[in-house]
Amino acid sequence: MSNRCDRWTSSLIALVLISIFSAARPDTPFEAGLNVRIDAATATAARQGETSRIRFRIVNDSPAAFHVIGIETPVAREARLVADVGESERNVLESIGVPAGESLDLTTSHLWYETGPLTRDLDAGETFDMTLRFVGGQLTVPVHVHAR
Repeated sequence: MSNRCDRWTSSLIALVLISIFSAARPDTPFEAGLNVRIDAATATAARQGETSRIRFRIVNDSPAAFHVIGIETPVAREARLVADVGESERNVLESIGVPAGESLDLTTSHLWYETGPLTRDLDAGETFDMTLRFVGGQLTVPVHVHAR
């Protein structure tokens, strides 16, 4: 019994230390557990009342699919996943999945989150938090603002 308790206590201490020392800096990968990470989360600079594009990469090295159902941020009233289809058609997607062992690149020119209207100015060089909602939970990651 004592050995099991010691292992449990050691595991708890390790988890606490990981949570304390795992603060992510802008433009650095954010780990969701050990198998899913969010890379290169950036937003375009914009003025209050306008929209900003948030882009990032999800790397799913887990054995299960990772299904994103939205994002929230304190700097905008709403966010929607936008996809350019063809030369002139633009669609809003309700959710998107990342298969096990694959990546989803929202840093491309045809897929991004559009946030707005902004509740305040976003200036190049600053950072704000984004909460990524997915089936089974959520995680908060830093987003670095870049010039348009």
